[in-house]
Amino acid sequence: MMLSAARSFSALALRRARFPTQVTRYAPGQLAPLARRAVASPLCAASEAAATGAATPAGGDQKAPYPPLKVTAPGRVVALGDVHGDIGQARRALTIAGVLGDGGDAVNPEWTGGNTVVVQVGDVLDRGDDEIAILILLQKLHKQAEAQGGAVYILNGNHEVLNVSGDFRYVTQGAFQESARFGEHLVNLFGSAFKEAFGGGEEDPRKRQVKARVGLFSPGGPLAQQLAMNSTVLIVNDTVFAHGGLMPRHVEFGLERLNNAVADWMRGAEMVSEEDRTALGMAIGSVKDSVVWNRTFGTENFVTDSDRDRACEVLGNTLDAISEKYGTAKRLVVGHTPQLGGCNGECDGRIWRIDVGMSFGVVGADPEVIEIDGDEVRVLNSRVPAKQASKL
Repeated sequence: MMLSAARSFSALALRRARFPTQVTRYAPGQLAPLARRAVASPLCAASEAAATGAATPAGGDQKAPYPPLKVTAPGRVVALGDVHGDIGQARRALTIAGVLGDGGDAVNPEWTGGNTVVVQVGDVLDRGDDEIAILILLQKLHKQAEAQGGAVYILNGNHEVLNVSGDFRYVTQGAFQESARFGEHLVNLFGSAFKEAFGGGEEDPRKRQVKARVGLFSPGGPLAQQLAMNSTVLIVNDTVFAHGGLMPRHVEFGLERLNNAVADWMRGAEMVSEEDRTALGMAIGSVKDSVVWNRTFGTENFVTDSDRDRACEVLGNTLDAISEKYGTAKRLVVGHTPQLGGCNGECDGRIWRIDVGMSFGVVGADPEVIEIDGDEVRVLNSRVPAKQASKL
């Protein structure tokens, strides 16, 4: 599977990628060459899906280098929470969602979702051993989904941000080994010129693994640029998705500016202007209300009714602001904060919390997803999978 996925990077794209050992810098807003070359990747939401009626950026350029803010889904929408490197649990969740069939295998998965749009709300990375394998799985499913009018979108979460920042404190030994193997495949495919960038010159296995991860995930590296194609905020029809949460100030500043700033940073652009730095701080900064770190709406059981009322009021103001600026927004879907009781909604269904801690690197809970079909939101799990949900 690694070998097949590695071929998705064109030889020219990889040769132009910027690694930590190369100090090339790009002007604010200028894209690193790999990102420009990789817009045709099935992970890029701004792909050529309109021709088949697939979910496409609303009113946007299909070749735009930035990830989309708003897309239209022709059918049902499925939201999948944090998977944290656990491919077994990720596959179970996708099966429950009715989009992963049993006719495929680990190398060639079978998409069975038709024109379903899947949104994975971030935190594919960390705490588990199979992070890159999950990214490859979702990429392959997206390619098949597009042909049927659907799509698979991945958001950037705080753990994607940590890894691009070089913070590997939550990376498992198995994930370091996976990084080294993937780096070796890229070197085998595209030449020994990248051997040093991916730790190939290191005799010590641990140093080689860490160096490979740095080469892959540092801003401008191949996997950082793949992550740059993912949105930080995504609106699908009338549902808003963000890893942690959104506040009115984010909307006022401009959600598309947040998406673009994260993409530029991951692609290796120099963030020098005050506007760029402000956007990046709002999106991924370590402040408690940034998009990827926000837990304002993640509390499963509020201590007091007044705490709940305050959170619901902020949520209402946020959705109202989004509705005024970007079109009707009926609900916000978030991950980030594990919900021990499973997926749940609050504030009259205007917030849905879908991180159930399914990864065995977290709590190993039974996978659950939510299905949005028009105005109806349903929780799907092993007891109520997608095939039965419509009969309830």
